[in-house]
Amino acid sequence: MIRHIVIINFKKGLHKDYPALLEQTRPFLDHIPGIVSYKIFPNTSKYVPENVYGIAVEIVFEDKLALDGFMVHPKHVEANAIFEEYLADPPFMVLTHEV
Repeated sequence: MIRHIVIINFKKGLHKDYPALLEQTRPFLDHIPGIVSYKIFPNTSKYVPENVYGIAVEIVFEDKLALDGFMVHPKHVEANAIFEEYLADPPFMVLTHEV
């Protein structure tokens, strides 16, 4: 299995509920094969910049092929479009590793 973790940085104050906004992406991901699990966590680290609201998204894939398919899948692109306008700079950090 492959664990793909994305720390998404949102601009504070543009949206009142970023976790709920990200939950709107879940139905899109249901159409992408190879996803084992999808979880959202608030980033409560004291190292998050003051002007950023951070959220971690963890997606576990069956294998590297599933991750590669996810990255180019049209539903992944559609899901990202839901929240792109709220992203901070830099928008995200990614960690991918074998479980």
